[in-house]
Amino acid sequence: MMNLESSILLKRIITINGCRDNCYLNVKDGVIHSITEKKIFDNEIVDFSNLTAVPGFIDIHTHGYFGVDATYSSEEEIHRWAQMLARKGITSFIPTCVSLPLETMLKFINKIRSASLHQKEDEARILGMRSEGPYISLEQKGAHNPLYLRRPDIDELRKIVQAAGSSLFIIDMAPELENFKESLEFLLENNKVVSIGHSNASYSQAKAGIDSGARLMTHFFNAMSPLKHREAGMVGAGLLSDSVYLEIIGDMHHVSREAIKILLKTRDIDHIIGITDSLSIGGTTSADAKLGGLDVIKKDGVAWIRDTNTIAGSILTMDTAFQNLHEIVSDPVNLTKIFSTNASKALSLKNTGYIDVGMDADINIIDDHMKVKGTMIRGCMIGDVK
Repeated sequence: MMNLESSILLKRIITINGCRDNCYLNVKDGVIHSITEKKIFDNEIVDFSNLTAVPGFIDIHTHGYFGVDATYSSEEEIHRWAQMLARKGITSFIPTCVSLPLETMLKFINKIRSASLHQKEDEARILGMRSEGPYISLEQKGAHNPLYLRRPDIDELRKIVQAAGSSLFIIDMAPELENFKESLEFLLENNKVVSIGHSNASYSQAKAGIDSGARLMTHFFNAMSPLKHREAGMVGAGLLSDSVYLEIIGDMHHVSREAIKILLKTRDIDHIIGITDSLSIGGTTSADAKLGGLDVIKKDGVAWIRDTNTIAGSILTMDTAFQNLHEIVSDPVNLTKIFSTNASKALSLKNTGYIDVGMDADINIIDDHMKVKGTMIRGCMIGDVK
């Protein structure tokens, strides 16, 4: 815990405008007060002069971790999850369910809304909730239970939107499905965010979805129609778009280094968002778990649907993903865009996602190897800097 006023001496600060070296990051009442060459506050001087400050990580797609499942664990367990995520560099996150029956979806939404209203200062903040499915393609279902897949239905969506209320809510849909366009329009009218994915759409269908307002593409490259020389598919639509944000799972199992390099050469860095797509089995000694009613096993650092060759989410943490992508993205400014700033911009978050005066002091302290040594949420230091 830090005082209400703190001056933190840092080797480098990665700000919204670039790098500042050998400066003080001054924090007051949980907000970034200023960045100066001299200390402002005498109450508490913190010497991290061999370390760097970057924005806290924002994970907009996670199903669980540490034995906690976003859908089925209790609200108390959701709070424990949020506390543990803060120790992995995540300062904000969006709990995500997979394809489910409507009643189970509504229970999930109500639980996450309630949890978001009763958080403690040492928890990663819950930004809202997300439903990955159930309006997705059977051909590209990935690790989703086929029993729960269905086409979009306005009456069902009306109940979902009502349950979500004013909360940030993301829903994933396949643009080739019947009723997609009407459903997209309804969701946008109600200020909800649509991500397209788990889709076998043609290039033209995917492009139409993007042009109509879909803001994200779900775990890009995975569970979507590929780029072919006569049909560019979902992947081609994502690569050629100037507007849609592309999620990428940085565990180096879901997407190869070469594919990530192609992505970075094709799309601007400002529209790529690092996610974990993590599961409850991560961070535990358990070898198996459930996901939407399907059996998941953990083998060789990867989660699989039992008796298949289908990867089922990840057992990744954001601090590891940050280090993994640093092997490809050497510029720390660009790296922080992928793991913090771009998610903030994509979801129009007002107070977090980058370091600047007036922003919440949601900050990671890292060393020269990009390893997270400590995390601050609204000016509250989570544990001791290692």
